Parts: sequence; structure tokens; C-alpha cells
Amino acid sequence: MSKQISLEQIASWTTEKRQTLYRNCMERIDNPEAVRLVELIVSSGLPYRKSKEIAHGDPEMTAIEIIVNSPAHEVLMLDAVAHGQPPLQAIEPLIIARLGADYRGDNGGTIAAGYLIAKRLYALGYVKGPARKMPEGSVAKTASTFHK
Repeated sequence: MSKQISLEQIASWTTEKRQTLYRNCMERIDNPEAVRLVELIVSSGLPYRKSKEIAHGDPEMTAIEIIVNSPAHEVLMLDAVAHGQPPLQAIEPLIIARLGADYRGDNGGTIAAGYLIAKRLYALGYVKGPARKMPEGSVAKTASTFHK
């Protein structure tokens, strides 16, 4: 097993290297170490992104968090899960309605939405399943499914 990355190591890195780690971990939220590293990077206060990308603490991220964590929207996500669909499919229209052009793939918006959905569903006891293609007109190209 490889040695865990420490805050001291992360602090010695360039912003670009921290950004790469952050993005890679945001895409691997099925891995507890990836979740730990995202939380470590965010709580450190160290810069970890280019200004064009959304990240924890940004208004766009906060808006996605509010949508994902809403009890009413949880029902929509769980219904999608029950039908074998990606939960992002159920709530992406709400994210688009709230953020408009600020919800994009190139700024990390789709990755952030997937990360927050997965974190929410893990807390409810779900496990990540295979990715599925999103419907025509979606911003995200693919999204993960979940199951108990």
C-alpha cells in the first residue's frame, strides 16, 4: 500500500500540481482516500485551482450543494436510482436553471455535481455503479449510477 499524501507534501507543491490532484480526486470519489484528499486540500486554504474552475466555497459550488442536499431533490435522485438512471439526470435541469452558463464541463461544474451527488448517496448507503450516457441536451456527457 502506498504512503498517504500529507498536508506538508501538498503545501510544498505548485498550485498546478494541487489542482491536478484535486481534479483527479474529484473524479474518483468512489475511493475513500480521494475523498480524504479533497477535504484536506479544501480545508488547507492553499490555492488549488485556476480562477476559471469552480471549487468548494465558490457560489456555483454552493448552489450545486444546495440543490443536491435538498430533501425534495433527494427524492428525485433516489427515484432515478430506483429506475437505474444516473441521479444527475434527475437534478441537472435544476442546476442548469440555477446556474445557466456557469454550469459547464470546462469549469469543472459537471465533475463537482457528480462528486456532490456521490458524496450524498454514499452517506445514504448507496454504492457507485457504472456510468451511463446522459440524455440528449444534457451538459454532462455521462454520469454514474448507484445501487444499494
